[in-house]
Amino acid sequence: MIKAKSLGIAAQAFGIRQLTPDSKIVIERDYRLTWTYEISPSPLGDRYGVKVIYAISESPKAYVVTPKPLTLAKGKLALPHCYNQKEQLLCLYYPDGRQWNSTMSLAKTVIPWMYDWLYHYEIWVGTGEWNGGGVHLEKVASGKNKSTNKLPFNTKFSRRK
Repeated sequence: MIKAKSLGIAAQAFGIRQLTPDSKIVIERDYRLTWTYEISPSPLGDRYGVKVIYAISESPKAYVVTPKPLTLAKGKLALPHCYNQKEQLLCLYYPDGRQWNSTMSLAKTVIPWMYDWLYHYEIWVGTGEWNGGGVHLEKVASGKNKSTNKLPFNTKFSRRK
C-alpha cells in the first residue's frame, strides 16, 4: 500500500490563496501557517473574523476571533462543538485522522467546514438546537452526560458523512 504524501506548508498556502486571494497568510519557517480572514456563512449571515493555525505534524486549529465572545443561544451556557469556549476553538472534525489528515487541503476541508460551522451556529443562536451534526459528550443540567449524534444537513460544506 502506498502512503499518500503530506501537503507541505507552501502547497497549503497556495490552495488557500486560490480560495481567498485577499486573505492574510503568514508562514513561519516552512513548518507553520496562520490564515486570517473575514467570512460570512451565508448571504444574510453576520461577518466573522476567523483564523486557522496549522503546523506540520499537528492538526489544524480553527478559531472565531471576532466577535468575541460569540452570542449564546437563549438558555445555553456554552457554544456547541467548541473545544475551548474562551478561545472559541471550533470542533470541525473527529481528531482521529479519518476526517482530516495532512494529505488533505485546508482550502477544501477545514476552511469550508468553518463556513458550515458558522452557518449552523447562526441557526443554533435562533433556535437553541444544533443541527450541524457530530458527536459530543455534553453535560446536561442534571449532571449526567448525554451523547449527541445527529445526522448533519447535506450541505455543500458538510463535514460529517
